[in-house]
Amino acid sequence: MTCYLGSSFLLIRQLIDITALRLLALTIIATSGFQFIQPSNEVLAGSLLTLFLFAICVRWPLWITSFLLAMFGLAKVEFIAASVVLAFFWWLWERRSGNPHAVWAFILTLTWLGLLLLPSLLVTGSNFNRFDRSMGSFMYTYVELSMPHQFISSTQSVDDIINQLKAGQFRESTSMLKFITQHPGLYVGYLGLSAVKGLPFFLHSFKLMLIPMASVVFLKAQRVRPLLLLLLIAAVFTLVPAWLLSYVRIRYLVKFFPAFIALAIAGCEELGASRHWVNVTLWASGIGTIFWQLIYFKDVWANSHFL
Repeated sequence: MTCYLGSSFLLIRQLIDITALRLLALTIIATSGFQFIQPSNEVLAGSLLTLFLFAICVRWPLWITSFLLAMFGLAKVEFIAASVVLAFFWWLWERRSGNPHAVWAFILTLTWLGLLLLPSLLVTGSNFNRFDRSMGSFMYTYVELSMPHQFISSTQSVDDIINQLKAGQFRESTSMLKFITQHPGLYVGYLGLSAVKGLPFFLHSFKLMLIPMASVVFLKAQRVRPLLLLLLIAAVFTLVPAWLLSYVRIRYLVKFFPAFIALAIAGCEELGASRHWVNVTLWASGIGTIFWQLIYFKDVWANSHFL
């Protein structure tokens, strides 16, 4: 929680100049209750991603910034690809900024990833199939999404139904690849259910602040564009794997929330200098979001493990 809120404060202070807007951003993040989310690896991933963006802005040494990015990549196994792609675009950004050592942004990130993974590879070996939990995660979500669409309700537990599927229709689907190739139609249907199930959680996560962010994107606020691109890359390469195996839950989105709020308000601060209505929209959306979050704050705290 300290890392989550502390990194948020640093990025907000760096990107936003007006004190009132800084307080608005901090209040939105603090009243979200996302700092209590469990498992806490999503909260730590959000802290590291926010610190990475802050380190880029204040020009911390490349070896420190790359370490933060590598740690973000190791917060969960599916984040590794995201950290590598982020490192590549960070390299391009540094090169465009005229940094003669830009390539080290990419090299150091890969080096940190290798060094931090080395002890695990030495102890457990490099046979990653032994640690593949994708099928187990997928089967549980498949049954969870499919059960409400059955015409005849069942009193059986999800675990019992999973065991029946494993012994019956899916007995040869020992991996995700086999399931997809053996049952492509079922998998496509599952992806549709997963997408529809996850859509409301975007609204529940970002709430009315989606409106100011839409203004920043469509009106093309220049100051935050590179950071928005990095945030979008992180979202795509961490949420798509989640969508392929499960549906996108609120806890999968909390890692983007601090940066999302900081960039939305910073972009509106820039646009508001020439467009008064942007300021009005920002304050209305921000205050509305705070009240929305306060209504559900206790529920978020009490049910943080199930969001």
